[in-house]
Amino acid sequence: MSDHFARTDQPGAAGENLPPTAEPPPPRGVVRAAPGTPFDMLARNPVHRWWRPLVTLLVFAGTAVLALIGTTVLFVGSVLLGMPTQVLRAVSDPALRVEDLLRDPLLMLFFSFALLVALIPAAVLTARWTQRRSPASLVSVVGGFRVRWLGSALLWGLLVFGTMFGVSLLLQVLAGVPLLEGFPGWWSYSSIALIAVIVVPVQSAAEELVFRGLLLQTLNAWFRVPWLGIVVSSLVFLSGHGYTDPAVWAELLLMAGAMCWLSIRTGGLEAAVALHVSNNGLSLFIAGLSGVPGVEQGGNYPLTQVLPLMVAVVVYAWLVDRSAARRGLYTVVGGRVPIHPVSLRPGGASRAESGAAERVNS
Repeated sequence: MSDHFARTDQPGAAGENLPPTAEPPPPRGVVRAAPGTPFDMLARNPVHRWWRPLVTLLVFAGTAVLALIGTTVLFVGSVLLGMPTQVLRAVSDPALRVEDLLRDPLLMLFFSFALLVALIPAAVLTARWTQRRSPASLVSVVGGFRVRWLGSALLWGLLVFGTMFGVSLLLQVLAGVPLLEGFPGWWSYSSIALIAVIVVPVQSAAEELVFRGLLLQTLNAWFRVPWLGIVVSSLVFLSGHGYTDPAVWAELLLMAGAMCWLSIRTGGLEAAVALHVSNNGLSLFIAGLSGVPGVEQGGNYPLTQVLPLMVAVVVYAWLVDRSAARRGLYTVVGGRVPIHPVSLRPGGASRAESGAAERVNS
């Protein structure tokens, strides 16, 4: 292995990068990307053909729809089975519809996050079926989450976004805005907190597996230009939200672009997941002080709310990117190669190695 690959005695290598042991052969029917392949090109493996990305997108769309429908049916069935007396009331009282039983704000809040978890098996199965690769390659160049690095990135996220939300709350207090007006009570607030702590991390990981994992990698296997995949996947991410305020659009696009950028620069989804969890989780904690947050996405937001969040995204991306460099995280399959911050292409490889990797991936 050439010198531009990180050695296992580099800072942060143990436990965060691949152990210095020979890899077992992949399962039957699974292929691996060539050494030196960056995160966003992991779908461009030796079996890649021009038509595979198209098939991948179609298969994922189909499996995702089935997974979302199945999860919805299970959720509705569980709710109705859990309240048989209420269902009997709805059947006997024409004025009370069954749909009314499902409009509990806490139930809807839980469902809005839990539903997205169904995207995990859809993304995993699609990568295995259509691209003949291990689903772990959706996560990082080392195949799976680097747990200690995920924890470190999450601490940065909680620090940066916690500071941002704290300053926002302080400004509201100074402006005379009552913080606890509409407080839902400790029972409801504790339920909101549990959703933020337990459900939001899984929901955030699911979205990252889809948008910064499967979608970004599939698009870049097609385009072979990082920024095209980043722009398209970010626009798809934006379309999945119902906001109509252009300022919020700009914030969501910045966040999506930053998560793509970090995933390529750090070789995995950990930093993006940590950003997503920090933003969504802390948002729930803060919004819950004024009542159970609604699931509707719309309305206009003042720049005083949007701009601090945009600043937090930029600060987080810079801090986490520097932290990843200090820890010597693997950025490509098999080692660490500097990823250019603008072109997002590996640098430092010899011409012979670059040509070999290109031949394997073309």
